[in-house]
Amino acid sequence: MSALSATWTGSLGYTRRGLRVLGETPWLYVQILSAFAAPAAVAAYVTASDLPEGFGRSASLYALNAISASAAPVVVMTAVAAGYHGVNLGFVNAMRQGLWWLLRYLWTNVHTTVIFWAPILVLLNLFEWQRNEAPVEGAAGLAATAAWVVLIGVVALYIHSRTLLAPFFAVHGNMPATLATIESWRMSGRRFPIVFGTFIVSSAPTAVPLAIVLTTLAFTLNEADGTRAVFAAMLPSLVWMAIKIVRPFLITATYGLYVDLWTEEEQRRVTHGAPPVPLLARPLLAFSRWVPRLFGRAIGRRIEWTA
Repeated sequence: MSALSATWTGSLGYTRRGLRVLGETPWLYVQILSAFAAPAAVAAYVTASDLPEGFGRSASLYALNAISASAAPVVVMTAVAAGYHGVNLGFVNAMRQGLWWLLRYLWTNVHTTVIFWAPILVLLNLFEWQRNEAPVEGAAGLAATAAWVVLIGVVALYIHSRTLLAPFFAVHGNMPATLATIESWRMSGRRFPIVFGTFIVSSAPTAVPLAIVLTTLAFTLNEADGTRAVFAAMLPSLVWMAIKIVRPFLITATYGLYVDLWTEEEQRRVTHGAPPVPLLARPLLAFSRWVPRLFGRAIGRRIEWTA
């Protein structure tokens, strides 16, 4: 079997395992995702309404979108981990136990967000500089723009794949955020094809159609009557609602991948030992070793299926 075929088979296998877990308690995930899509739906409604502009409106929109964006993953992760062990937490327990890990998850996301956006912003600024300082006309200009879009997209997918496992190490592995991010980068580097494949295979069937729908609406709505402008203002909230549909498929597949890769890595370290923490990361890790006591450990509790 070729490497590409093995990656496809493995990625499809993790996706199918995830679908089986979702199929055991589908109503639970509908409840969780509906609960966290609701704030974004309210934000979209407020955006399209005639409520007066001001600080209160802006703060409300930010808070509603932030709740929808940040809180759902840890609740889904907790429900998925329990589901893999044949446990149905139910909506209330999934919310209660998952939200204990919210601050740990957010602190981990601070790390992965910096890693993601630092190179992406550099590329976006270079793209803008090229358009302004060295413009290319006609077909060559379209080709240059396409090349930039492809380059930025490839780099974004690569970096996201390398940090994909960080929340799983932080929550299910009970690691400090810095160490969780380092382990994700190491693990995905050694096993990049299967990590990238699982990310794409599990998320693309829902993410791509949703992206096509949103993009089509953005370009086909009437600009003259203002509907396109209203849609553009609502787009952040609509995106967070759409992501709710993608996340359960991605998280269930990635959880199975995480368990297998970390089990394999633990066995490898019995013989070879754990690799050292990179020198540049040690000060941050020294700081964040006590942060998890506030961000998950002291206010949370380690449930058996997160280990």
